[in-house]
Amino acid sequence: MANEISEVVHFEIPARNPERLRRFYTAVFGWKFKNSAAQNMQYWNITTGTKHSPGVEGGLYKKGSKNQTPVNYIATTDIEETMERIEHAGGHVTVGDRKTPGHGRTALGVDPEGNPIGVFESEDRGIFRQRGTQSQSGANRIRSKHRNDKTVDSK
Repeated sequence: MANEISEVVHFEIPARNPERLRRFYTAVFGWKFKNSAAQNMQYWNITTGTKHSPGVEGGLYKKGSKNQTPVNYIATTDIEETMERIEHAGGHVTVGDRKTPGHGRTALGVDPEGNPIGVFESEDRGIFRQRGTQSQSGANRIRSKHRNDKTVDSK
């Protein structure tokens, strides 16, 4: 993990009134929302980019409590190691390793000032940028040590 850049790969926004926030983000930024049809949860997938200019994907969900705040999820190739690093660096893991079927594994925590952070290990364990390279086309990519070799590399 030391040679990999951990990029923000997903975000989530809690909403007291999901319809109002969907209208707001569509009007201001042009984001697109699609109901995820998740059982027992009001959750909408957010597309922030276009075919020619990809953005970070996200989600919007009905708040369960007034204390819920937006969370940015940061990619990792080793969720256990990342949770240890959060604790060692002065943060705190608040929700340990959880499997999200069809997507991967997540954990939640806070940084040393109490800001929420999420970490995400992809189920297909794709490739990550090598530290010091650009994120767009032409970036040198490296394999995760956990990579599933059945997954086709992106070009």
